[in-house]
Amino acid sequence: VTSLKTPEDPLYSAVFTLTPTPPPGTPLKILLTSDHQLMPMTAANLQKVVETIGFIDGVFFAGDLTNIPDRASEWFDDQRGGAFFPCLQGRAQYTLEKNEQTTLYQGGQIIQNAPLFPALGNHEIMGRFSMTEPLGEQFNHAYPREQAAAHYNQQFANLNIPKDPSLKAAWIKANSFNSDTYEEIFSLPDHSPGGKKYYAITFGDVRLIVLYITNIWRVPSLDDNALSRYREPTYHLENPEKWGYGQHIFESIQPGSPQYEWLVNELESSEFKRAKYKIVMFHHPPHTLGGNIVPAYTNPRQTILTDPTGQVQKVRYEYPLEDDHIIQHLEPLLTEKGVHLVYYGHSHVWNRFRNEAGVNFLESSNIGNSYGAYFRDEKRPIPQGYQETYVATGNPNGLEPIVPTIDPLLDEQGQPLPYIASNDITVFSILDTQKGTISSYRFDTRQPTTQVVKFDEFELR
Repeated sequence: VTSLKTPEDPLYSAVFTLTPTPPPGTPLKILLTSDHQLMPMTAANLQKVVETIGFIDGVFFAGDLTNIPDRASEWFDDQRGGAFFPCLQGRAQYTLEKNEQTTLYQGGQIIQNAPLFPALGNHEIMGRFSMTEPLGEQFNHAYPREQAAAHYNQQFANLNIPKDPSLKAAWIKANSFNSDTYEEIFSLPDHSPGGKKYYAITFGDVRLIVLYITNIWRVPSLDDNALSRYREPTYHLENPEKWGYGQHIFESIQPGSPQYEWLVNELESSEFKRAKYKIVMFHHPPHTLGGNIVPAYTNPRQTILTDPTGQVQKVRYEYPLEDDHIIQHLEPLLTEKGVHLVYYGHSHVWNRFRNEAGVNFLESSNIGNSYGAYFRDEKRPIPQGYQETYVATGNPNGLEPIVPTIDPLLDEQGQPLPYIASNDITVFSILDTQKGTISSYRFDTRQPTTQVVKFDEFELR
C-alpha cells in the first residue's frame, strides 16, 4: 500500500499477503501454540519461531490468547510491550531480564501472511457483566447458565414484562458468562450449532476440528476465604448468588449435547475421511503432567453441609475421576474415528503422549511461563478427606509421558525428562505437512545468544 502525502513524499507499507485456502497437497508449516496471555517469554518465543522456521503458513492456537478478553489493551497495545497482536506481527517491544542481562524481543512477523485458527480457552470467557466491577472481577465471576436462568425465573416470573425470548437470553448471558469479544475479533466458520465457538475447516492436507472444551479456573486452595475449585469461601455461604459453583463447564461435550452430536457428524463427513491429517484441537488437557488436569473434567458435585438450625456451614465440590467427560466420551470417539493428533494447552508445559491405538496427544503450551509439572516427587495441591481420591503426581488418565526423541532435558541425576516446565526455557512446535512430522524446539532465554534446539520429533500416523 502506498499513501501519497505529496507525489514527492510517498509512504509505503510493509508487504502482507492474502491467499486462498491451500488445496490438498500443498506443503505447509503450521505453528502449534497456546496460552500466550501476555506472559514474559511470549515475544521471545515468537521471534525465535520466525528466526528458526522462516515463513509460517498457518497458526493453530489452543486457547488462552490473552488474560482478560474484554481489556482491549491486551489485544492491541499493552504498555508492557507484549500485547497479543503485536507479538504475532513482530512489532512487540518486550524487555526480558535474565541473569542481569536485558534483551528486547519483538515477536515474529507471522499473521501478516498466516491465518490464525484459535480455540476457546478459559481466558476467552468473561463472567457476569457489571457497570461498576473492574474487568478483572467480571472475568473471575463466571456463573453457571442454569443458575442464572433460575434467578431470572425467580425475579421476573410475576412481573408484567413482554415474554421476549431474546431479552431473557440476553439477561441470562449477562449474568453468567460470554465469549463475545473473541467472537467479534475473529472471522471463523460459523456453520456449527455453536457458531464460532466450535468449527471445522480443511487447510491443505489437514482437517482441523476445533472444540469448545474448557471450564472456569478456580484456585485449588482449601482456605476459608478461597473461591476454590473444591469449596465456597466462608464469607459467601449465606449468599448463593455469590457462589462460584466450582470449576463448572462452559459447554457440554457429553453424548446428546449439540456439540457432541455435531462432532459425531463431522467425524463421518467426507472432508474428514479424505484428509491426510486429522487433527482435533481444544483447550483443556486430556493427558498432562501439569496441574490443571486435576480435578477431573466433569460437572462439580455439590455438597451443602448445614447445622441443626439449617444454617449453611460448608459448601464443597467433588469431581469423580470415572466421570471425566473427555476420557469417558471424547477420547474413545476420536480413537475410533482415526484422529491422528489431539492438540491442547492450559497447563503451561510441554509433554506428549500416545494411546494404544496410536492417537498422539500433544500439549505445547510452555510459551511464556510455567506453573510446573507433577512428576515423581512433585505433588499437586489436592484436598484431603474428600470422597474422591485426587491424583497428586503423574497423569491421572493413565498414559505415560513420552521422553523427547532428540535432545531431552535432564534432571539432577542425569535422567531424561519427559516434559519441559520452565520459566526460563520457552517451547514451540511446528507441523510440517510435507514430511508428516511435528517438531518441537526450545530456547533458553537465560542465554539469548545461543541457538534454538530441536529436542523432539514424531510422525503423524
